[in-house]
Amino acid sequence: MINLWFFPLPPSPVGRLQHGNVSLRPFEKFDVSTIQSQGSDPSVAHWMISFPVPWPRWLARHRVMQARAAMARNEGFHFAIIAEDLPNRPMVGACSAAFIGDPSRPPELAYWIAPAFQRQGFARHALTVLLSFLFARDENLRAIEAAVIEGNEASTQLLLGLGFRYHEDERASAPLSWNRPKHEQVLLHRHRLWRTDWLNGECAHIVIDET
Repeated sequence: MINLWFFPLPPSPVGRLQHGNVSLRPFEKFDVSTIQSQGSDPSVAHWMISFPVPWPRWLARHRVMQARAAMARNEGFHFAIIAEDLPNRPMVGACSAAFIGDPSRPPELAYWIAPAFQRQGFARHALTVLLSFLFARDENLRAIEAAVIEGNEASTQLLLGLGFRYHEDERASAPLSWNRPKHEQVLLHRHRLWRTDWLNGECAHIVIDET
């Protein structure tokens, strides 16, 4: 069997996106250990449907390859969040937008911040950059969605602060890290950010450096 990990990653159509002391960049192979470590943290995995605890290394590699392949096809944007003003410019988390170009639904955000960097504004800053990028690149993009597992009040308040509105509820499989029976489900609160609300907000017109 051919191990695709040893081949170069697909080229990304997007480079580094930076505003202030936070930048977003495509995943690289050297991010595997960080993704594995952050994704394995129970406080992160608890609110992510597909995160097992612990993450096996092969899964972190697969996520990097999967993310870069989606970016190469313009089907998704997946970024490491970098703290530019901290020593060694660490990866503090990740954010993504999936279902790009899907005519049946809006793009959907996902994100996490490692525990050591939470409550420092990184999530809000990173999502502001990502949302600005998404709405600027597609003038026909009407809305963007994000789903929050019931009980994740911090994420709910983050989205509301960015201009999202509650949209609807749906059921989904319980997160892998919960070790619940396969049939058990959780309630997701879907929120939607409309283009008009974003353009009327205070974050809409920031300047993003793209390199």
